[in-house]
Amino acid sequence: MLLLALSLALMAPEILRNTLHGTAAKFAQEASLNAKIRISSANTDTKPLKQDRQHGVVRVTGSSQSLSEEAIQGVVAKRTLEESAHVSVWNWQGIEAATASARGLDQLHHFASSYLVGFKPFETRQLWVPLYILAMNKEYQYDHLQYAGLSDIWQTSRQAYYQKRGDCEDHAILLADWLIELGVDARVALGTHKGQGHAWVVAIVDNQEYLLEATSKRRQASWQAMPLAALAEGYKVEFQFNRHFFWAKRRPVPTRKYRGSHWIKKSQFIRS
Repeated sequence: MLLLALSLALMAPEILRNTLHGTAAKFAQEASLNAKIRISSANTDTKPLKQDRQHGVVRVTGSSQSLSEEAIQGVVAKRTLEESAHVSVWNWQGIEAATASARGLDQLHHFASSYLVGFKPFETRQLWVPLYILAMNKEYQYDHLQYAGLSDIWQTSRQAYYQKRGDCEDHAILLADWLIELGVDARVALGTHKGQGHAWVVAIVDNQEYLLEATSKRRQASWQAMPLAALAEGYKVEFQFNRHFFWAKRRPVPTRKYRGSHWIKKSQFIRS
């Protein structure tokens, strides 16, 4: 489960607190898809992980000075393990909620966008396939059960594919990154679902916003089963990000729209 921690941290000069088409294809090629799933499962068990680059800086809108990964890691290092276990949302030079970071499998905090490493397990023309693969291959498990009591550990998109288990943000990161590789404008959304911290995916196709529940284990037959974001109940988004940008709402008012003047593009992640 995703936990958003807006805890305060001090640092000089200043760091504070933290096509989906309407008629998508059916399972016309189920035998071929099942074969891909078997291959995918085999890869998950045996293929060694590549070390992806997550290091980088964040250019904050309205600031002349970039926020570096070393800076946030320096602040995190002064916190207790419990305090640094959650997602941290950072202010920078008077700009609130400039970006977010989370602890990875290497035990270091990295910027949220850095977890989308440009990973695509395989090419597909059917945009529902990534969600189906996730449903079939990846087991949902809370981080504290998987990582000796640590409440929030993020996997990169590549790690999320090869790791058998993960929670909501691991599912969402893999799904969003895969869809981006297929040419979809996809974003990871952070907020709550029915009052519990959560992460999900929003995909924008043909000027429509679709909410994709990456943790769903139902066997979805088509994109028609996926709801328009405007109709999805129980989701309260606070932030969203893709490989390059981090967005925050202008006001703490609930919304089901993921674009528009009520969103601010807070920063850009530059991978080094």
